[in-house]
Amino acid sequence: MRFKDKFSRIALRVSLIAMVALSIILSAIIWGSDARFSRIEETSNQTQIKDLGQRSLRDIYLPTQTFYFKDKQMYQVYDTKNNLPLEFSKLTQSVKPLLPIRVWSSQSKYEKLLKNPDYVQLTYPDQITISLFLTNVRKTDSREFNRFFVPARSSKYIYLGNDENYTIYRVRLNDVSFDNLVEHIQSAKTQMPVTLQKVHDDYLLFYEKDLSLPTYSYLTNEESDSYFVYRLLGSNNPTQHSSGESITYSNGVYERLIAAKHTHNYEYVDYQQDQVPKTISRKLNDSLYFVRKIGLSEPDLRFFDADNNTVIYQNYVEEYPIFLPGKYKMRAQVKFASNGMTINFNSLDLQIPIPTNGEKKTLIPTNEAMDELYQKGYHQKDIERIVIGYTAKSDNSKNKKLVDLEPAYYVKINKQWKTLDEWLNINNQITNSRKEGLVDGL
Repeated sequence: MRFKDKFSRIALRVSLIAMVALSIILSAIIWGSDARFSRIEETSNQTQIKDLGQRSLRDIYLPTQTFYFKDKQMYQVYDTKNNLPLEFSKLTQSVKPLLPIRVWSSQSKYEKLLKNPDYVQLTYPDQITISLFLTNVRKTDSREFNRFFVPARSSKYIYLGNDENYTIYRVRLNDVSFDNLVEHIQSAKTQMPVTLQKVHDDYLLFYEKDLSLPTYSYLTNEESDSYFVYRLLGSNNPTQHSSGESITYSNGVYERLIAAKHTHNYEYVDYQQDQVPKTISRKLNDSLYFVRKIGLSEPDLRFFDADNNTVIYQNYVEEYPIFLPGKYKMRAQVKFASNGMTINFNSLDLQIPIPTNGEKKTLIPTNEAMDELYQKGYHQKDIERIVIGYTAKSDNSKNKKLVDLEPAYYVKINKQWKTLDEWLNINNQITNSRKEGLVDGL
């Protein structure tokens, strides 16, 4: 009996020790797994916050204009059968080029290259960073450029140019042929003779003769307020307050969405986003993340303009940006500030092109447009950019969902975009402050 009791006590102690040891081991495994899963989830969340991936960036950060030389004359080209900028993007998106090398920063050499007939050129509407174009460059790389020089003959190199500081970067691309792209550019159906002139920080297109451009009509679609409320404020029953011609939806004190009652304009403010991105690359990347958070239709949405802490995205028809009427002429405008981030956007979505009777509108040569601005008292240093864009106009007598697009010169002065006629007639306009901003326009 004594032997049995002693054996039982020993067995019980061993069992207890084994159970305690097993418990400690299992706890360690569980705690370690929780920690690993927490780190994985944290890393995943950090990645999702503002990382879009290179392919997503390329969808919207596409060149918008294409040029080549024939008989010493530069031509802007467009081809309805071949999307030339997209073709260029596809050729370069999968390659692993060597890191770009700075070749020079010289105005005389840069302008010589601009006139070199041995290269075709593709341009962005404003400077972007090299890291948005090349996958193997550090995302913090904020070297800027806005122009590609692609050799018309076989070569291992392409060049990236910055109109603002005359800097050229050379990039070596292995196993890439641009022969088909160059052939499509040279045989493009639409070819318009142009020159390049330095305006402010860029070399801009100048049309030397009257330009006849087609008008377009589109059937439109729009999302309801609830769609944007859900995407931006979530499903936690945000409060709403109606005042005058707008409705304000709030998610606590940190987020609000203001919707105009009679137009498609919205303003979203997030006071928690109070950190202004420190680098240009991060600013462009973050702005696109927030634009995509809105949920706008993207097939023709492109990067258009960037100033300080403001980044603008526009829809395009062919190679021309579409401007909306009213104070906010942009499809989406992201503004970063230390007291919060603001996005102004428009929900009007151009969906189905409607056949027209071939109507066209004639625009005067660019130099004449500039002369009209000078005669009105604007100085050359005041004019930051001048481009051709399309004005979206609604004719309610036809169809509420039908929008007409008409070409016009758009001029940027003091960081504001207006039509040439608006700048020329600005002193004659009567401003009704109650109708400005969200409640004016389409």
